[in-house]
Amino acid sequence: MLAMTATLLIAGCTQPQQQVQTPPSSPVQTPVLTPVLTPVQTDTIRVSTSPLGTILTDAGGQTLYYFATDVPASGASTCSGKCATVWPIFSVDTIRVSSPLNPANFGSITRADGTKQTTYYGWPLYYYQADTKPGDVNGENVLKVWFVMKPDESVLISQSPALGQYLTDTSGKTLYVFTKDSAGTSTCTGSCLAKWPTFSASTVTAPSVLKPSDFSAISRADGVNQTAWMGMPLYYYSGDTKPGDVNGQGFNNVWYVANVSGITPVVTTVLVTTVPATVVPTTSASTGYSSGY
Repeated sequence: MLAMTATLLIAGCTQPQQQVQTPPSSPVQTPVLTPVLTPVQTDTIRVSTSPLGTILTDAGGQTLYYFATDVPASGASTCSGKCATVWPIFSVDTIRVSSPLNPANFGSITRADGTKQTTYYGWPLYYYQADTKPGDVNGENVLKVWFVMKPDESVLISQSPALGQYLTDTSGKTLYVFTKDSAGTSTCTGSCLAKWPTFSASTVTAPSVLKPSDFSAISRADGVNQTAWMGMPLYYYSGDTKPGDVNGQGFNNVWYVANVSGITPVVTTVLVTTVPATVVPTTSASTGYSSGY
């Protein structure tokens, strides 16, 4: 027994020893310090998508509207009393926006009741009571004077008791048509353009009641860019100094606001009283022609 035990011990001592493999030491990893970022504050006004395209909303996605009877940059709202119950005002103390919005395009007015209201390009902004969830646009074209505000709108609709509905640019400057023009062609050139500058928009975005196909770009002989509506070239009037001015309406019976009904105003025929022959100069003839500029 002792001999067997001794034999086993000797055999065990003669077994080759397994080598323990030590993994190569890895380089010491230097911890990466992540900078602590200041949280970005939530925008108070946003751009959102809707069935009407890209629109302006509040931070919660509720649609914002403008009122066609308001006069932008006038510092006043024409919606009060029961109107303000159906169309609550939108107001934020601090304007915070992200691209493509520009905070410089927003402002604030003090209403007659002393409350503040936020504006976009001078237009007071509103909610619509019947919009119950973000993305609703139920207020579009209500009474034909309420419209969703879009961030890239180049043509808007204004309304006045005397003129009805007519086209303006983003800031509310009135747009006109010249009845001596024909579809796609402008006859206002030279000194006429100094008094009636052209309106041009590379891309026309407008309220949904206006068809995109109704707008087009015309090719002028002088190379000046100009946008047309219903085929009629659009112009400003140099005598309009602020939004809401319509001083060009009826000028020389050939200049009129661009009425959204699409009806071209009828030119009134002016009766000329016959001048007695004794007072007509014999050395020259009077044409009585007016350029309409």
